[in-house]
Amino acid sequence: MRKRSITLMSVVIALVLCCILIGCGEKAKSSVKTGIIGAMDEEVDTLKQELENVKVTDIGWMEFYEGNLDGEEVVIVKCGIGKVNAGACAQVLITSFGVDRIINTGVAGSLDASIDIGDFVVSIDAVQHDFDLTAIGNQKGELDGIGSVSLPADETMMANAVSAIRECAPEVNVFEGRVCTGDQFISSDEQKRNITSEFGGLCCEMEGGAIAQICYQNNVPFVIIRAISDKADGSATVDYPTFEKEAAARCASIVHYMVTNK
Repeated sequence: MRKRSITLMSVVIALVLCCILIGCGEKAKSSVKTGIIGAMDEEVDTLKQELENVKVTDIGWMEFYEGNLDGEEVVIVKCGIGKVNAGACAQVLITSFGVDRIINTGVAGSLDASIDIGDFVVSIDAVQHDFDLTAIGNQKGELDGIGSVSLPADETMMANAVSAIRECAPEVNVFEGRVCTGDQFISSDEQKRNITSEFGGLCCEMEGGAIAQICYQNNVPFVIIRAISDKADGSATVDYPTFEKEAAARCASIVHYMVTNK
């Protein structure tokens, strides 16, 4: 009888250990490493300061800050302005750092007069409004080898971003829509009208579409989050240094919330 009890206890212990090991395996499997890209120092500096267990790696012109935000793995980097910088940065994050998803944060100009300065746009999809192979029969913006004009953001990340903005910046509005990217600083009403007539879209900037393309080609989910710095109709202006400081603080809070509330 005693031998039988010992055998039964051994089985129970073995089952408990298996459950613990399986549970640990599931936890490790569910961990997510997030790449966070901003074009300028102001867009990533606050987040860098919040990192723990920091390791900095220089690759090319970029410094990649690996660490933890409340225990979650992240890699934060300033890519520089423009599509080439942004695309190269996204590929390094994927290839060299093995990120599972990418958040691109920063500022943008409005293409919709209903969006106020300080409001946020979360990407449904992204286009490159300056990519033009119409001379060989493609649509304006249709990407070579992809066969599509727009590239969709990840729906779960979109919903997470919207929730984060409403939680961290309830005083502003959040809009979901298309982000238009090009290697041009868009400032005139004529430029904005041309973009919206061809692509629609809620905002224009210089990095998100390239990051979207690299993520799409590598099957890595992404989302673009933009704080709006000017109205499409030119009816309002902003003291940019003040706006930049406020936008950077909001963006940092939003991304932090997203990383820790997946």
